[in-house]
Amino acid sequence: MLNRLLSTVLISFAAVHGAFAQDGAPMTTEELTSLTANGVTLTLGGAGMGYMGELALAADGTATGGATMDNGNTLSIAGTWAIRDGQFCRTWADLDGGKEVCETWIKTSDTSVEVYNGDQMLGVNSW
Repeated sequence: MLNRLLSTVLISFAAVHGAFAQDGAPMTTEELTSLTANGVTLTLGGAGMGYMGELALAADGTATGGATMDNGNTLSIAGTWAIRDGQFCRTWADLDGGKEVCETWIKTSDTSVEVYNGDQMLGVNSW
């Protein structure tokens, strides 16, 4: 149910914002590795995104966190992650059917990215 809720929020976000142009450069394997090597806490979403939360990426490749939707529903995130071929690959227990999703992170500043799965923007992360 939460997976469907998050998908609905992201689809709604895409519908409101239309097609996305990937204007920035994708983070490289080296940049992603440097960012996450000692663990990092990401801020998920934000104003106008339909959700906001935090995700703690541990250096051992595990992650925990959550997000609150604008309507008050909450989503817990837990699972594993790895950096592979210039992508952030993640497997969250309760999202995406527990299947691995590899994301491309497009830099929007020195401390933020837009998150893409193929051509579909999934959201934004900052640190």
